[in-house]
Amino acid sequence: MYAGISGMKNFQTKLDVIGNNIANVNTYGFKKGRVTFKDMISQQIAGAAAATGNRGGVNAQQVGLGSQLSSIDTIHTTGATQTTARTLDLALSGDGFFPVATISDLARVGIDRGNQIGDNKISGSIDRAMSLNYTRAGNFYLDDRGYLVTADGMYLVGETGEKTIPTDAARTKGNAALSVITGFEGQFKTISDELSVFTKKANSLLTAFQNYADAYKVLQASANPADTTSKEYKAMDNAQKALKTVYDDFNTTAGTFKTTITNFNTAIGPLNTGINTFNTTAPIVDIISQVSTLTDKLTTQGTHYPAASGAVTTTNTPLTTEIDTMKTLIDEVSNFTMEVGKIGQGVVQFETAAEDLDKPQWTNSLSGEAGLIQIPLDAQSFSIGPDGTVSFVNRKGQLNVAGQIRIANFANAGGLEKVGGNLFRESVSSGSVDKNNNGIQLDELFAPGSDGAATIVAGSLEMSNVDLSEEFTEMIVAQRGFQSNTKIITTSDEILQELMGLKR
Repeated sequence: MYAGISGMKNFQTKLDVIGNNIANVNTYGFKKGRVTFKDMISQQIAGAAAATGNRGGVNAQQVGLGSQLSSIDTIHTTGATQTTARTLDLALSGDGFFPVATISDLARVGIDRGNQIGDNKISGSIDRAMSLNYTRAGNFYLDDRGYLVTADGMYLVGETGEKTIPTDAARTKGNAALSVITGFEGQFKTISDELSVFTKKANSLLTAFQNYADAYKVLQASANPADTTSKEYKAMDNAQKALKTVYDDFNTTAGTFKTTITNFNTAIGPLNTGINTFNTTAPIVDIISQVSTLTDKLTTQGTHYPAASGAVTTTNTPLTTEIDTMKTLIDEVSNFTMEVGKIGQGVVQFETAAEDLDKPQWTNSLSGEAGLIQIPLDAQSFSIGPDGTVSFVNRKGQLNVAGQIRIANFANAGGLEKVGGNLFRESVSSGSVDKNNNGIQLDELFAPGSDGAATIVAGSLEMSNVDLSEEFTEMIVAQRGFQSNTKIITTSDEILQELMGLKR
């Protein structure tokens, strides 16, 4: 009876493991479990006897007392690869685990926090600064500062890219330059907006001049130019009135625009001073040469604006001079608009150079030190190679390296302990990443594809290695084994009942 009980307990454990396997059939990176049994101690009824001269040997007589668990194994076979086309989904093709961790000693990790910018490097051994775990689930994410993390916010540990932190002097200089630009932005927007309005009204005035000139020529070519009742005279009169309206409107706009140009010229001064100061160590496109003297040409109204004043009368000439003047003015405004555009482009480059002084700078090489992997938030794009190298294109279009993912290998992966959340941790049976007993160093985490470590397949995830057909088969076996053990108990009970019945 007690042997049957031990069998029932063991098969219940087997069903528990099977149930856990089936529950995690769609868990990325999950490794299934397996239960094995062994027999329990046996009761010896008669011992074995050796052979004698006239009789052969006799085997021992033993009765087993049931079964017990032999092991609950974690099977680390590789699961199938599922394509997701998501850049931060990573599958391991081969042996190894992603090292992920929370920070246990902030003083040893150069991480960005608050307004402080860090170099992402880990000082000393990795396991003294970080609480390490290991996973096969490669669904990673970017946090609010660009670090590669798991779904639970654990940092992916590897080799950092070369990240240079801006100095206090550089940040002060950059902020001063940005302050100059901020003061100039208002005037730049104003002149850009008014240039558009001024150009539109200058073209309208040119059209009005041309319409008046055409009407004047038609009237002079008519049979009786002095006839104020003719349609030709009425057409000229209408053109004259329209010209007067457009002319007055243009003059009002011109006055406002003249003030805008004066203010713009004034704003150029501090900007040029700021650029000269900034250029001493960080040359950019020279805005000073782009301003030129064209701004002065639009500030002399008597030279470039039409000379007509008051009402236009029938005694006016066809205004050929005014038409030519307007065409010249429109051409110069067009040229000036291009110059203002160049100034804007120069300011953008100036602003970019100033902002760079306030931001960390990356290169296209690795640092050679352990740490966290960070992709700048202003990166245009990024990619992860089979060797774990994380590259990104910065906002200038340059290719930089954010770091390299490293892989942890164990002598006995089956000895790792599951801690939930798709994570494993070292045990005394698994072997340690730290081979020299001096703390985990970067060279004890392998580059993907080297020293037997897995390669990385970006845009894919490793699926669970649970085989449902196998699990259902094992479930049937466990169920029948459990039922068989219950039969032992019921049969033993019936025998006891028969013994109790002997008294009757």
